[in-house]
This record gives sequence, structure tokens and C-alpha cells, in this order.
Amino acid sequence: MWISQQMIAAQRNRPSADAARITGPGSAQGAGQYRSLPFAGPWGIAYQPPNAAQAVIVSTSAGDTCIGTLAQNRGIQPGELMLFSSGGAEIYLKNNGEVEINGRVFQPKGTA
Repeated sequence: MWISQQMIAAQRNRPSADAARITGPGSAQGAGQYRSLPFAGPWGIAYQPPNAAQAVIVSTSAGDTCIGTLAQNRGIQPGELMLFSSGGAEIYLKNNGEVEINGRVFQPKGTA
């Protein structure tokens, strides 16, 4: 009885989300050790965060899930989007309509 009460209390005290460090493929260390983590994201985007990235882990009815990583300051403006890899590849969608791919700038349709 005492053990089950302790387990219930531990579940109640568990945060709804945990900021954890990625320690390898599908694993992270935060308030707990996470293994075989699925990575959630928008449909059509697959990612594997690099080691030491700070991931956000939430508990779901299907188990713990990484819902993303905390963004690094990349100098982008509100409304802009940047996709990047740890190897240096970048796709940058700017508010002025330009698309920059690995430093090469493409003008919006109808300009140039």
C-alpha cells in the first residue's frame, strides 16, 4: 500500500513537460531518463536532434514524446522561417519574399 501511494504521489508531482538534453538517437536525460522517444513534428518534416540539444518532452497516453527542441537564436524576424541542419545547410524564408538557400538569394516571383 505504501509503495503504491508513493508511486501515485510521484506521478502527481511530475511536471507536465520536461526540458531534457538529447543524449543519443531517441534518448534524453532530464528529470528522468528517456529512451526510445518518438519525435513529434508537423507532418512531412522528419528530424533527429543532435546530442546536447535541449528537447521538450511531454507525457501522452502513448508514452513520453519529444515535441521539439528549444530554438537557437538565429537572428530571424517575427514571421520568418529557417530550416537548418547541424551540417550547415539552411533554407531561410524571409518576410520580404526572398528565399535564401545556403547563402544564395532567390527573389520573389514577379520581381527581377
